[in-house]
Amino acid sequence: MSSSPKEAPLTPRQRTMLDQLEQRGFISTMDLAEAFAVSDMTVRRDTRVLSQRGLARVVHGGVSAVNASGQNADFAARVREDADAKQRVARACVSMVGERDAIILDAGTTTYQIALELPPSFAGTLITHSAPAIQRCLQLTAARTICLGGELLLDSQAFNGPMTVSAAAGLRAKTAFIGVSGLHDEAFYIERDVERATKVALMNAAEQVVVVATHQKMLRYALARLAAFDAADVLVTDAPPPLEIEAALRAANVKIVVAA
Repeated sequence: MSSSPKEAPLTPRQRTMLDQLEQRGFISTMDLAEAFAVSDMTVRRDTRVLSQRGLARVVHGGVSAVNASGQNADFAARVREDADAKQRVARACVSMVGERDAIILDAGTTTYQIALELPPSFAGTLITHSAPAIQRCLQLTAARTICLGGELLLDSQAFNGPMTVSAAAGLRAKTAFIGVSGLHDEAFYIERDVERATKVALMNAAEQVVVVATHQKMLRYALARLAAFDAADVLVTDAPPPLEIEAALRAANVKIVVAA
């Protein structure tokens, strides 16, 4: 009986990349090329190998650790769920962001992916209560970051509560990217009512509200009703929504963006 071929061992350069990622969380393609005195193409081949083995994540401008320092195991596991769809949604969202825009990023794994996909050249303002997104902002040295404090919810890795709501009320951004747990019956749903006030405050602080949801969230209920469809301006997803969801969104004048 034939056996499947074994994966080739990592090269010394690839192992060193992993070691550096463990320490830094994110490294740009340019920095890796300079550090190893190789071409960008060689770096991309190496990072593709690491990504295919689940050891790293290839993101816009470089590579990030799969379980970056500061993320708990539950959040890191949710990041990996439906990862390709989340990445497509995130890239579509980033294409809507101007280089100097002020944007709000909600908590959650899809919105965290948006932070990962922002290019190093982003020189706008990023407002967030997401601890992983704040960590990513340490690499966005051209950007201004405003952190919304409050009580830290360990499972969602985000600050929440009256302090967060109060901080958001004094701000104004061009676009808020909001995560949800489900879409059903002409409304967006979330897992916990305790997070509703914070999400509503973030939505109210932006000129445009973009809800992000992969196809797995369609026709799905969650515990708490966040808002009716007409509270959003745009829905970004990775596949055409079911017909009843699409019809309800269009009736509410919500633009539907299906990421390629």
